Amino acid sequence: MIPWMAWRLHRRGLIGFGVGGFLISFLYGAAFTQAAGSTAESQAAFGRAVLLVAKQFAFIIPVPVHPETLGGYEQYKWLSGAIILMMIWAGLAGVGIGRGDEDRGLTDQWIAAGVSRTRLLLARSAAFGLVLLVACFASVLGIVAVAPIVHQDPNFWGEMGKALSMATGIFAGFAIALLIAQLPAERQTATALGVGALVLLLIVNGIADTIDSASWIGVVSPFHWMERTTSAAPGGTFDLGATLGLAVAGAALLGAVIPIFQRRDIGSGLFTWGRRAGAAVRVASRNLMLRMPFTEGIWEQRVGLSVWVVSTLLLGSLMVSVTKSMGDALFSDPKLAALFQGAAPGPRYAALLGIVWFGIALLLLAGYAVVQVSRWSAQDQEGRVEMLLSAPISRTRVVIERALEFAVASLLIVIGGYIGVASKVPSSGLNLDAGHVFTASALLWPFALAFGGLGVAVASRWPRIAVPFLAAFAVIEYILGDLAPLFKLPDWMANLSIFHLYGNPVVGDLSWTPAISMALVFVAGFGAALVLMKQRDVSSA
Repeated sequence: MIPWMAWRLHRRGLIGFGVGGFLISFLYGAAFTQAAGSTAESQAAFGRAVLLVAKQFAFIIPVPVHPETLGGYEQYKWLSGAIILMMIWAGLAGVGIGRGDEDRGLTDQWIAAGVSRTRLLLARSAAFGLVLLVACFASVLGIVAVAPIVHQDPNFWGEMGKALSMATGIFAGFAIALLIAQLPAERQTATALGVGALVLLLIVNGIADTIDSASWIGVVSPFHWMERTTSAAPGGTFDLGATLGLAVAGAALLGAVIPIFQRRDIGSGLFTWGRRAGAAVRVASRNLMLRMPFTEGIWEQRVGLSVWVVSTLLLGSLMVSVTKSMGDALFSDPKLAALFQGAAPGPRYAALLGIVWFGIALLLLAGYAVVQVSRWSAQDQEGRVEMLLSAPISRTRVVIERALEFAVASLLIVIGGYIGVASKVPSSGLNLDAGHVFTASALLWPFALAFGGLGVAVASRWPRIAVPFLAAFAVIEYILGDLAPLFKLPDWMANLSIFHLYGNPVVGDLSWTPAISMALVFVAGFGAALVLMKQRDVSSA
């Protein structure tokens, strides 16, 4: 019974990453000839262009191997991003197994039924490992399936080797998050530390890949060892030692979790930082942000929001600083320059900045929307909304406060990104229109609002599925916006993607129609939330 329940609890992840991974890899493969051309010469030129651009992004995504081939293109375009997405999924799953089951009362039920802690932990981890393996294989089988259609080498065994390397590396990340989840006193802290550790390991690997003198630090990151296997590309290599090392590391970390789980109390971490007795406080706080209707949420997330703002500012500045060198390398080849000009008309450096920075900013804001929806869903499931309603605070006020809170927080992130870009533009050597840069930055805000409106509508009625729904929606929207130009989809279909609707406002004529459309999505989303919140029993969410 336990193995079946353990498997069933991961069904959404299995469907999302299994079916979704197969379809996305198939679609990117189908678009390969649209992007690279059908002749050997055009594919070779495409490969050179990808390599020139990819070197500037090596701190996030490893430099591709044979991007002129289907497998090399997919390994760079899809599998590198899939690894990051699956690693975040693994981190959340590790914390969910380590602490989430306890909050939901499942761990108590299983232990009360006579299941040992060791068996419980191993069964839950094995179920996730099996689901992860299926998802990784599905993500590469789409490449194998589409290869005959685009007249490319299926490279079956190479793709299987890449999937195996991905599964072992991501499972090691899962074990890291599971281990960290045993330590802090509260689940929220465990989530921040567990997922944060994996993000830190990604950053460490990026530093190792881009700074020669610091290359040695990459050995502590599972991303480093996964990168050693490049067999998805014809001519790539499968590193058996690195793959076995990741498997051993995952097993060792899982073994380290068992005695900690046996020792600590259910519902509490191994350490209880911050839990101390103090005098009762019966006087309301004088903090003005705790007294105003919507600023309470801003104050509560002040540390995390500050990290988002500062990170966006620094990343925006960094992207502007690399745009000139990236453009010089890309435009030095007349054929590559003509290819880029055809794909992104307008002033070349401005168009490149629109792709390099504003494309990343859209993903950051979509990620922030998912994080906020996760926070709202947790408040609903943990009983905080019930407590507010008993204060009494109306359901309408709860939704309006969420709307205002999200609007202010996302605006601060957008302002941070603009400051980072605007401060670096004068010294970057780029001939950019300051008004266009400001407008392009301002248009990021309604984009974020659109995601927030959709997220709060779902979270107000179905909080348990809000996070996976919004995350899946963000991925689908991004893929649609990315593939629409390659498949030459009609405008009405391409505009279904918010990413495509945003466009590249740094160049060309500026239009506020997309901004109005996205703002209407925000208003409609929160309007729907007002209705949906009133139609359900909060305690049964």
